Parts: sequence; structure tokens; C-alpha cells
Amino acid sequence: MEGRILVKDRYFVPYIPYERLEKAIDAVAERINHDFKNFDGTPIILCVLNGSILFTGELMKRLNFPCEFTSVRLSSYEGTLSTGVTRKVLGLTSSIKGRTVIVVEDIVDTGKTITDLHALLLDAGAADVKICTMLLKPEVYKKDLKLDYVAMEIENRFIVGFGLDYDQLGRNSKDIYILDSKTEEKTAMKHFLIFGPPGAGKGTQAAKLIDRFGLRHVSTGDLLRREIAAGTSLGLQAKSLIDKGELVPDKVVEGMIASELDQHPDVKGFIFDGFPRTTAQAEHLDAMLAARCQQVDAVLSLMIPDETVFERIRHRAEIENRVDDTKPEIIRNRIATYHGKTEPVISYYKGKGVYREIDGLGSIDEVFDRVSAVMEEYL
Repeated sequence: MEGRILVKDRYFVPYIPYERLEKAIDAVAERINHDFKNFDGTPIILCVLNGSILFTGELMKRLNFPCEFTSVRLSSYEGTLSTGVTRKVLGLTSSIKGRTVIVVEDIVDTGKTITDLHALLLDAGAADVKICTMLLKPEVYKKDLKLDYVAMEIENRFIVGFGLDYDQLGRNSKDIYILDSKTEEKTAMKHFLIFGPPGAGKGTQAAKLIDRFGLRHVSTGDLLRREIAAGTSLGLQAKSLIDKGELVPDKVVEGMIASELDQHPDVKGFIFDGFPRTTAQAEHLDAMLAARCQQVDAVLSLMIPDETVFERIRHRAEIENRVDDTKPEIIRNRIATYHGKTEPVISYYKGKGVYREIDGLGSIDEVFDRVSAVMEEYL
């Protein structure tokens, strides 16, 4: 087993050698063979692409009862705000109606994917669905669904090798490697979200934070205008929608953010302003960052009373000649809309333990000192 390896832009260190994996696969195959020794029928071995290819190949070489093979991929697409993300199975070529299916997965952590697949297969008519996973992270698996066969339990760390990838790389290693935490402590990119109602001073504080801490500002409005001006495919798609008077969908905005992250791999970190605005967007941002072995480090929420928000919006409207924002009913509607849209997002990040409230009253420098003090805990 090699020493520390570089996969894309991250270093990984040895974790599970192939010899240990072989023994674990031997043991789990023995349990499956025992259970299906006198099975009346021919079960289907279902490989979940792409991660479980190597594990499925090794497992099938050890199975000594008649079985069929097929593979599937799970695809996610956005539903309504109420239903969130819906999944569907792609590539299922064998009929599973009335059949016993043994799902072979590479790794189970939160269990979202495997529970979705289990339900989808039963809905498709499978008589019984067994779950076999090479790896399980018991620390984070809290689902009620029973996992029938687990080859090995591991800690909740990011790994690559033996079919598992980091941004589609690293699958071809026969050994498994774990993210080098010592390197990550020194080089990990930081991500901050700045929240606050209209008039809270988010833009002003973000500009000062960027200057002081050397971070990059990500404003969805700025990204949109820049992509349109540059004539990129995402920009042209957005312009076409805007010209029709339609809203730019999350998928386009998220594509622009992903592009921004990839174009600046060497910056110290990012401050997101104006995104995410919904829980669905927050989940997508988490997935986007997780694919890069990154995460939201802190949500900086500038807290000011609604009456202060009201006065600041009206004062700004008078200075900038925004006629609509001088009308009390419009201002109060903007405040209500902010609370309605952001409360679920705040609850989402509170649940992750990264939400930080900061007193937004006082001079610009006083608020900046408070925000900086929080930032310094992470940088």
C-alpha cells in the first residue's frame, strides 16, 4: 500500500489495505451464501453505479448459488418546494417483479440513497430487497431500514479507492485511503454565508470582510450579470429566461456558483451573499461543497429589529429615489417575505451547528468588529 497520495487537489493517507478488504468480502460472501444455500429461485444482484463496481465484482466471484446480475444508477431531480428532491432508477434492464433483489452498495453513511432505492425497488414489484454494503458509517446512519450484510464499519471520514471517488478520481486504487486531516487543517478552504434582512448592511460588511481576510465574494446577482456579459452558456440560458420575464431556476444559479468555485481553487475562502435563499438551495450548496471535500463553516446572521429594518429601507429609498420602497405596505411586505423565506434556511443551519447570530445594531465599524471576532474563530 502506497504512502500519502494526491488525488486532484487533496492528499490522502493509507486507511484500509486490499488484503483487509479481501477478508471482509470473504466474510460477508460467506454469510450471503449461507442465507441463500437452499433458496428457491434466482436472486438478482443489483450493483449501484459507479462506486460499487469493484466490490460487486469481488463479491460475485465468491457467491456459489445461481444469481443474475444487473446495475442501476440513481438520478435526482428537483420537484416542488414541498417535495424537495425526487429520485428515479436509471438502467434497470431486468424485470424485478416478484423477484428477490440483493442491492450491492459501496458505502452507506446517512442512508438517504439506500432507503430511497429500497423503496423504489419495492414499488417496482420486488418481492424482497436485501441490502449489502461494503462499508458502513454507523456514526451517521440513523435510518430504520435494516442493512442485511455489512462487510466493514468505518469512522465518519472522507475516503477514496476501491471504487470510491473524489470528484470522479481515485476509484482505481485497490486500497482505500482517508483524507489527510493534518493537511486539511492547514489548507482547507473556508466558506461563510452572510445573512440579514434588507438594510442590515450585508454588502457593506461583506466588502470589509473580504478586504481584511482575503476571501472572495460570491454574489448571485453579480455572477448572473457577469455570466450574461461574458456570453457563457449559463449566461445565455439565464438571459433567455430573463428576457421572457421568467425567473432564473436554481439549477442555473448553482451552475454559476460551481463554476466560480472551480475557477478560484487557490483562494482562502468564499463569502456567499444572497445565496442560499431556500432550504433546497442550502442542501444543494452542501452537496456542491461536499463533492470538493469542503463545507459551510459558519453562517453569519446580522440581527436587527424589524422597525430598524423598516426605517433603513425607507431612508435608503429616499436617498436612492426608490419610489416603491417609500410605501409602508411594500416595506412591511418585504420584511415579511424575508422572514418567510429565510426562517427555514436558518433552522436548517441551526441544525448543523454552524449558525451564528451577530448584533447588527451600531456603527459600521462596531458591527464589523463583532463579525470579525466570529470570523477569526475559523480562520
